Amino acid sequence: MSEAADERLARYIADLFAREDDALRAIRDAHGPADLPTIHVSPSEGAILHLLLRAIGARRVLEVGTLGGYSGVWMARALPADGRLITIDGSEKHAAVARTAFARAGVADRIELRVGDALDTMQTLAGPYDAVFLDADKEPLPRYLAEALRLLRVGGLLLCDNTHLDGRVADPSASDGDVRGMRAFNALVAADPRLVAAVIPVRDGLLAAVRTRP
Repeated sequence: MSEAADERLARYIADLFAREDDALRAIRDAHGPADLPTIHVSPSEGAILHLLLRAIGARRVLEVGTLGGYSGVWMARALPADGRLITIDGSEKHAAVARTAFARAGVADRIELRVGDALDTMQTLAGPYDAVFLDADKEPLPRYLAEALRLLRVGGLLLCDNTHLDGRVADPSASDGDVRGMRAFNALVAADPRLVAAVIPVRDGLLAAVRTRP
């Protein structure tokens, strides 16, 4: 399939199954004026996250990497009224943008945003969580994984974005910290007998794993 046809198909699928409302579009539009990187999940990825959380009846979800709040809105909308999303980001600048986004989307009452080092903050949390979504820096991913598994219940979902790293994970000449971290994470998940995992080939690769035993 040509690149143009590929893009047409992606738009067709997103228009049908991942429609954005004004609140979601506003988050994307805010990234430029707020000088935030445009690395949030795609609409189709957001819809998949939403679907997966609904499928397991998630009530407690942890997100590592808030950015502007785009994925957080998709996930918070999948939770019941008394559900809770805890989202962690190391930047107060990102957090300020995300708080505005959560309020505009009407989900601020379901979200607790914690600003600080991701690993340090994860270590202060107690499980069980129904799902953990890792979407922060990639080099520390093996350490994030250890904490995620400490927090995740049996039957819960482990999710991770950017597992392809634009194809660099499969490039033998690529060896920067992000690539090393993602390769190590992927290998650990694939070999862990507690997890059944697959990579959904949406955007830059979304890993989804179910914890099947303690």
